[in-house]
Amino acid sequence: MAPSTRHLLTACLAALLCSACGDEPVGAPETLVDKALEANARQQAAESQAADGERKLTLETEAGLYRATSGDNLSLPADFPADVPLPRDASITNATQLGATISLGAHSPRSLALVFDEFRRAQRAAGWTEATVQADAIVRVAGFDKAGRHLEANFVEEAGGGTTLAVTVGPAGD
Repeated sequence: MAPSTRHLLTACLAALLCSACGDEPVGAPETLVDKALEANARQQAAESQAADGERKLTLETEAGLYRATSGDNLSLPADFPADVPLPRDASITNATQLGATISLGAHSPRSLALVFDEFRRAQRAAGWTEATVQADAIVRVAGFDKAGRHLEANFVEEAGGGTTLAVTVGPAGD
């Protein structure tokens, strides 16, 4: 059992024992357990923040291991598929992974139209088949399929210029 899981279980048990022995009002055990869970989450986040501001979080969930990293200008995760080209000037701000699904958040200083069109061309050139496109909305969306996988990308124009994009790749049907 991981140390953070042991800490969490110990905190929950202590909260339940304290509430069983005292004159706490009904509902207090739930409040103490909630506080213990929140404290554990804060402790995990604090322990995983690097000196350069990069933050990492890893959690065991029913759906599998969840990993998240955030920061400025992160490296491309090693697990990110090589056949998904990103905009040449994209700066990665966050990356998450749950099982076989991986997502990236990124920023490009270029306009929404340029980034969106370049991204679509690059995916088709990499062998992805365009499945869906929503190009006339505030948030533009492009979906692609390839070899049992699905790729979805969302693009938003930033108020100060530039484009925010979110890219998710995983098994088709997820």
